[in-house]
Amino acid sequence: MPREAGWNFFCGPFLALALLWFSACGTVPVTGRSQFNLIPASTERAMGRDAFNQMKADTPLSQNAADVAMVQRVGRRISEVAATHLPQAQWEFVLFEKSEANAFCLPGGKVGVNTGILPITQNEAGLAVVLAHEVAHAAAHHSAERVSRMLAIQGIGIAAISSLSNVSASMRNLLYAGYGIGTTVGTELPHGRAQELEADAIGLVYMAHAGYDPAEAVRFWERFAEYNKQKGSNTPWFLRTHPLDQQRIDKIKQLLPKARSEYANRRVQVVTLITAGDGSERRVPWKRGITLYSARRTAGLTRVAGKPLVERDGKTYTGKPTSVLLPGDVVRWK
Repeated sequence: MPREAGWNFFCGPFLALALLWFSACGTVPVTGRSQFNLIPASTERAMGRDAFNQMKADTPLSQNAADVAMVQRVGRRISEVAATHLPQAQWEFVLFEKSEANAFCLPGGKVGVNTGILPITQNEAGLAVVLAHEVAHAAAHHSAERVSRMLAIQGIGIAAISSLSNVSASMRNLLYAGYGIGTTVGTELPHGRAQELEADAIGLVYMAHAGYDPAEAVRFWERFAEYNKQKGSNTPWFLRTHPLDQQRIDKIKQLLPKARSEYANRRVQVVTLITAGDGSERRVPWKRGITLYSARRTAGLTRVAGKPLVERDGKTYTGKPTSVLLPGDVVRWK
């Protein structure tokens, strides 16, 4: 390949990718990782809603009232914690009558749980591990991120290969096929495994703030590892979209001390309310599900002038009466 052609082949597409990255860069909640996402939140919600409605129409729903109530109860507690990270989510938690031990989350807050996973979760805390993990996928926009990466990588690859004017049609087809396999094994599958581990990390925090002991995550994944061992799997590790069970358990154990500390301190933490004008400060004990409105009422602030701003983890969000507060939040009226 001539030097100039080689330069154009590599630099043009990768310059386009760089421009796309900087124009569609976001931040994942809790972990703070930079994220490439081309999909608008409204599109995410519409895609998830339509797909979930179709799934509910095609798949039998569980008729076990107690199990259905448990899934919805645990889901509600977890999603209340995640509300600030995904403020316009239309959360829905559905128990499907399916023997496969699985759960999933579609964009925009649509979570499905199969009855086949309940013998492994065993209790509400075990179910909280699963639902916190799935809610974390939604809050981190993982589906949109993967679609965005695929669009960018495939588009740039096709453009680069198509620009080779001195390559035969048969060779170009081979390059297309090789590029697709290479990006899937070398980029997309590892990226999927990284997202799984990230959802575990975010899920531990959500569990702790929702009042579930995050230590149950280790016990659940140990049970799931035994289930997988009994079931057997011949898929090579480099072709798996999920991390190996032991790798996942080891990573959770590393994250557990911090998560358990947050769990232990959750009852004594507070939210701080600072009014405009004189800047007077009131501290209100935090409890699960407390909203800006209820915290204000508890503090005796029946009338407050100005716009409420919620400060959390070094960032500021515009607050609403229905905004769910987290421990340590500071609300200032400007």
